[in-house]
Amino acid sequence: MPSNYGIADLTWRELEATIDETSTLLLPVGSTEQHGHHLPLGVDTYVPEAIADRVAERSSCLVAPSIPYGVSPHHTFKPGTVTVGSETFRRYVRDVCTSVGEWGIENVLLLNGHYLVQDPELEIVVRDLRVEDGMRAFHVPLVDLFDDVAREVRESELSFHASEFETSLMLALFPDLVHMDRAEATTAPDALPLTDYDALGENRVGWALSAEEMADLTPTGNLGDPTGATVETGERLVEAVVSRTAALVDALEGS
Repeated sequence: MPSNYGIADLTWRELEATIDETSTLLLPVGSTEQHGHHLPLGVDTYVPEAIADRVAERSSCLVAPSIPYGVSPHHTFKPGTVTVGSETFRRYVRDVCTSVGEWGIENVLLLNGHYLVQDPELEIVVRDLRVEDGMRAFHVPLVDLFDDVAREVRESELSFHASEFETSLMLALFPDLVHMDRAEATTAPDALPLTDYDALGENRVGWALSAEEMADLTPTGNLGDPTGATVETGERLVEAVVSRTAALVDALEGS
């Protein structure tokens, strides 16, 4: 593998030679949306990008340019949020994947930085890629890969959006973009059964928030307490995601 694994930086001849060494591509899928007073709009894209780079340093795979716009209608109550329709998003992501398949990529991992909310769309994309396009596609929601570690290290009772977990990830990966002096804790009212406002909660049934509902939940934009976030927590979350994703890539490349 060349030292440069980002396909946007390769010539077509370099890429052609690289595909002889690997048939796996990581596609970071994020969003551009408000993340409270202390985090930038690009969190959901920056994090999977950084994860993808670290996986590619360990395993034989390529990294595609990110998809920076996602399904974020519930965050439009604050400026800076960009949202696209669910069908538009699914079609776009699928078209990107089928396009790379035409030049030899067999395995696509969709690294989802806009977890929970965007999961349904990417599950449909993966199903269609497998059933209709014959590609080995995988949805990799970051929160699922660090779930057990997050439960061990968490300090806050509520961490849903732009709170302890996302803030810790950003402190570990992009500390210069985090403004901890602006971080504020917010609380949420009691949720209905099976619909906790927590990334590790009892989110057992399908539900979605409107922009109006989100605005009622949080005046700052974040939901939960980011003030206890640490670099150490972020590093443990990052390592969990990178090592587990790399293990999947290695298995795919060895199969």
